[in-house]
Amino acid sequence: MKASRQVYGSTTAEVADAARGMLDRVAAVAPEQVAAERRAFDMLCGAYFSDPERALAPAGKGGGGPLRFGMPGAQEMLTPVFLAAASAVGTYLGDRAAGASRGLLRRMFASSSAETAVEEGARDSGAAAEADQTAGLTPEQWREVRRIVEHTLTERGGMPQHRARLLAAAVVGEGLTGEAQR
Repeated sequence: MKASRQVYGSTTAEVADAARGMLDRVAAVAPEQVAAERRAFDMLCGAYFSDPERALAPAGKGGGGPLRFGMPGAQEMLTPVFLAAASAVGTYLGDRAAGASRGLLRRMFASSSAETAVEEGARDSGAAAEADQTAGLTPEQWREVRRIVEHTLTERGGMPQHRARLLAAAVVGEGLTGEAQR
């Protein structure tokens, strides 16, 4: 049961579902962190949606709380950053994607294609083709989605560029962008 569907409005539920799909897709590259965050996903969503700016603020600047764990400098949670990324992708799609329909954001990162992507290391073009048929985005639009995710991970999540690039590739996959594997 996804509590986010019952607690939040349709827009926030779509963002939460997309973020959950993003989290599922990075399980191949961050399995332990994803496993821990899956258990707390609904709580993290609640904290994020109640105050997104505070949830993403660096510790010591009014941020932290339930969205950070461990000692200072320890690993930050992926869920709140994926929520911000999903929101930014939703804005991009609403503004630019021709024929963007309600539910597109949810379908882009749906669990069924996410499970396939995880099984294939999040880079298989077969899994990418399945998601592409579902979402109907062009390779150029998928590249922009990947850029948005990577940018959000670095700028809002404070993640090093190399890790953000790896996680963004796991979220979107290389096959969707029409680019060769790196």
